[in-house]
Amino acid sequence: MASAHEFMRKMREAQAAREKAFEPLAEILGKREELQRQLAELDAPYAEAFVAAEAAGWTTEELLGIGAEEPAKRPKGRPRRRSTAKKETARKAPEASVSEPSTPSPAAAIPGQDGSGEAAPATAESVSG
Repeated sequence: MASAHEFMRKMREAQAAREKAFEPLAEILGKREELQRQLAELDAPYAEAFVAAEAAGWTTEELLGIGAEEPAKRPKGRPRRRSTAKKETARKAPEASVSEPSTPSPAAAIPGQDGSGEAAPATAESVSG
């Protein structure tokens, strides 16, 4: 039967092996923590630079398209400007004409299905409901 001394020796060997395996992880954790701290220090200047680029005429979509990431927190101040692309789309949207009838005329031409590109005259059977 093994003695208490033998049990303790085996436990210490196992513990020493575990500690040795943990050493590289501890080093990497320390480096990682330092890099995260440095990254956090850059958050505010990055956000200010991103907003300055937008103020100079860049849209968020353009900045994202060339590889910039939108800042996690924007600097306090005026709210960000809306994209000009959305405004342009809204301005160019055609308005629906009220004078057009909602149902097609029975005499309207229907494009042919034979691929010739010529319009076939509409018949009563082709203009149903």
